[in-house]
Amino acid sequence: MTLMDDKAKGGLQHIPAGTSLSLHGTRSGIIARGRRDAANAATNPHYKQAIADYNAGNFAAAATNLRLAADQGHAESQYILSTLYDEGQGLPQDDTESAQWERKAAEQGHAYAQANLSFRYYAAGDFAEAFAWCQRAANSNLPWAQYNLGLMYRKGEGVPQSTAEAAYWYRLAATQNFAEAQQKLAELYYFGQDVPQNYVQAATWFRRAADAGNAEAQFQLGHMYATGQGVEQDYVLSRSWIRKAALLGHEQALRELRLRQYRDA
Repeated sequence: MTLMDDKAKGGLQHIPAGTSLSLHGTRSGIIARGRRDAANAATNPHYKQAIADYNAGNFAAAATNLRLAADQGHAESQYILSTLYDEGQGLPQDDTESAQWERKAAEQGHAYAQANLSFRYYAAGDFAEAFAWCQRAANSNLPWAQYNLGLMYRKGEGVPQSTAEAAYWYRLAATQNFAEAQQKLAELYYFGQDVPQNYVQAATWFRRAADAGNAEAQFQLGHMYATGQGVEQDYVLSRSWIRKAALLGHEQALRELRLRQYRDA
């Protein structure tokens, strides 16, 4: 089994601008993160109008009203305005403005703004600041930030390396059904890295991530079915999971399928 090390993969995850406006990654409307800002939002007429404008497809008007609410210190408006500047929707694309409003929201404790600000610092190579902002977001129980914090502990970026801490934060995100964290936690159980080696636990977490469409987890679960580690050996299920990973473009899975087809010919 050839599980891949964190360092061989990409860095922290960033919420793409195109999915930043809703809780579930759709663009059908603006939804306050976790509804935690609902009371404040209800008292801000500019924010309420921005929601109506955005849902009606009038992005310029939405941006104008968000700016009015943001100027009044409304954190959710500041965060959403930063995402509009980031993608140039309803106003000209402007990284400086995006960063400015992102920070204002982050300083008010907006978890998604804190996590995006962390990513901004990470991309710039300032791992200490990236870690500090990511930690704030993770402490707000944001699974995406918890996963990123686990990555930084695993790699020792902005903080002393600690697989035990990585496992702690991966688990918090994994129990909130964050597939990438489930896959990483499964790897730690497979290798017994600062958690007791446990193939059954590894297979369980790989399965949860695989069911959520994580290609790496699908590939590794396929191998566990092939070897009978943590699961009953089943070559049919092994091929099925590896095929699913291949369909998602997983390079090792694609190579393995081609090899198997060659052998079967």
